[in-house]
Amino acid sequence: MTFRSITAKLAFIVKLTTVTALTLSLGIAPCTAPHVQAATTEKPAVITIAGKEVNWSTAPFVTKGTTMIPLREAARELGAQATWDAATRSVVMYNNGDRIAHMPGTSTITLDGFTLHMPEASRNVNGTMMVPARFLADAFKAALTLRSTRQQATINLTPDASTVLSTAAESIDAYLQKQGYSGLALVESKGEIVLKKGYGLSGASKVTDPNGMSRIASLSKSFTAAAVMKLVEDGKVSLDDQLTRYIPDFPRGDEITVHMLLSHTAGFNSNFTRGEGTTLEDTVNEIKTKSLRFEPGTTFNYSNQGYVLLAYIVQLVSGETYGQYIQHTFLEPLQMNHTGEATPANPTIAGYVKDKVTGDWIEGDYYWSQSGTGTFYSSLDDMMKWYKAFANYTILSQASVDRMFTPYSNLKPYGYAFLIKNIDGKRTIYHNGSGTGYSTGFTYNLDNDVMVILLGNHYGMDIATMLTQTQTLANHALVK
Repeated sequence: MTFRSITAKLAFIVKLTTVTALTLSLGIAPCTAPHVQAATTEKPAVITIAGKEVNWSTAPFVTKGTTMIPLREAARELGAQATWDAATRSVVMYNNGDRIAHMPGTSTITLDGFTLHMPEASRNVNGTMMVPARFLADAFKAALTLRSTRQQATINLTPDASTVLSTAAESIDAYLQKQGYSGLALVESKGEIVLKKGYGLSGASKVTDPNGMSRIASLSKSFTAAAVMKLVEDGKVSLDDQLTRYIPDFPRGDEITVHMLLSHTAGFNSNFTRGEGTTLEDTVNEIKTKSLRFEPGTTFNYSNQGYVLLAYIVQLVSGETYGQYIQHTFLEPLQMNHTGEATPANPTIAGYVKDKVTGDWIEGDYYWSQSGTGTFYSSLDDMMKWYKAFANYTILSQASVDRMFTPYSNLKPYGYAFLIKNIDGKRTIYHNGSGTGYSTGFTYNLDNDVMVILLGNHYGMDIATMLTQTQTLANHALVK
């Protein structure tokens, strides 16, 4: 069945049970109005789905560098359900919990309210709706391979094999969509991933890939604390060591211990100067000039400064850079191949901030931090491996992990780079973080082995509330 003129044949269209179109952009072409037939500059295209040929109702073709494909058949072959929404005059498709919508004759596709801009508008060709395919393929998170010659374009689309959405996790997915969540999300229970998904956009008109890498902000602190505890196990550091053992000229360093730095009870304030080219030594020297906020060991104050000093101790004791030590001590043994200290060259998902004038989400500047606090990037799968390694005592002894999971302040239940609380009466470790463009966090129900990871790419989201609510939903859905 074909998709006929919207204005002249509306009554016919409403009866359609599936309406779909797909177009593959091979390059940037200016927007053009819909037209009835292809231009003389067009060439044929062969488009397969998962390597199999499809009997398209209207043959795909390339025009001005953009490959066009029938929407209805393409969506069906990619596993989507499609309907016509008369109220919005849009084709609506559902795939892995996502609502994908397109209004014929326009150059936009919406994915759960996020807008993808296509290089040109969809068009009616011989009664069939055609749209630029790369962008709808992106909306479906379909993998794409392309081979093009002067005579013909050959393209294969492979349905999304990375997204996981089990029936048990549908309430979690619906909650995150209702909150307007953007970024990466994973829910795991007893070794089974029940939700793994990308939400929103990652760059200009690019959908967030479930396998993408993201800055993790203060979730980086767990790598710092684990590195220190490994050095403690190796007999190279003691939790009772005074800071002056490592930095002899540090003001009042004889009153500050490694334990206090790990537990945020050393008396430091939080921040420091951030920017390109600032070395770890530069930041340590800056911290030396700061006054303490309170007497060491008397109370809690979350402090990035303390974790910078811990990273510096790791370097001094190990003889390696902070990143190198973590790489060979933890990342390589755990095969965390998509984790490390970030640089501007790393292909992480884009981070967004709100425009102070318009209130719109815009891509933020590069997120500068310092070793020990917020420099790491990672993926959902790698972060799951990381937290599992604590629970399974893979990287540290049970005595070390228990020490890290023990609160040391009545003000806040903070251990060493982990917070500890009860959610639904279950012992749960968690942490959250933020930096330019990112709001991140995780929770892990240790009693029932239920984990939630949210690597959000919108700065300022209420990630703490989302984590608690998502963990509660996961507990109710997965704990029997």
